[in-house]
Amino acid sequence: MNYHRLIVLTGFMGSGKSALGSKVASRTGAAFRDLDDEIEKLEGKKIRDIFREDGEDYFRQLERTCLNQLLSVKPLVLALGGGAFAQPEIRSRITAHDGVTVFLDVPVQTLFERLKRNTNRPLLLDDDGQMPDDDRLMKRIRELLAQREPVYRKADITVTVKPGWTHEQTTEEILKHLSEYERTARSQHQ
Repeated sequence: MNYHRLIVLTGFMGSGKSALGSKVASRTGAAFRDLDDEIEKLEGKKIRDIFREDGEDYFRQLERTCLNQLLSVKPLVLALGGGAFAQPEIRSRITAHDGVTVFLDVPVQTLFERLKRNTNRPLLLDDDGQMPDDDRLMKRIRELLAQREPVYRKADITVTVKPGWTHEQTTEEILKHLSEYERTARSQHQ
């Protein structure tokens, strides 16, 4: 499948955007970029350190700056950070560049399992930078997801990831949805 435009993966942290984005890119002949990785390269430090040293507002500005730099790469599969899609400016820039957005809708229990040992997610950590106990972590995931999910649902495509799916199965589902989306878009323009 050759895909000539911008494909943007969004969803909660731990939903697999980076791993799946790389697979989708290789299957579509597109370049792949991870917005968080690009920010870390630009700043020369980890996301958690940017949050701790410079604050979330500064990080959100970096997301907008890096996105603008990446939009010249075509075709491109782009994995956004978990909070990037919540920014109206980011959504409008993607739309202006004819981007197709894909929300990876992953069950909360799966997210919890993937995130419970990951100390690189500053919004989930306690004030002292430590991982909270399981109950508090699940509560934080649910609260943050409740805030972000309505925005994620604004994506062009929603891929509901089933528990236990491999990256290959999820990649196939993403490609199937992209194909259907393109077919529908073409039929509407005829």
